[in-house]
Amino acid sequence: MGEKEPKTGKDFVSLARKSDRVRAIREGKGSHVIIEFDDGSSVSIPVHGSKQLSKGIHLKLLKTFKSAGVLE
Repeated sequence: MGEKEPKTGKDFVSLARKSDRVRAIREGKGSHVIIEFDDGSSVSIPVHGSKQLSKGIHLKLLKTFKSAGVLE
């Protein structure tokens, strides 16, 4: 991995904005952001300032970003 591992919702959204494998980034309900990948998958990311994500959500997002080809 070239960059440090994302820990917050903001980190994941920033990573998605830099990637060419993301089809769309849109606002969800409340403080969530929906990321749609080129492979057809999508994920909802909670963005609560600089607060770290819980372990389960963090691992799910890492797995999703890796399977979409955004992370190595």
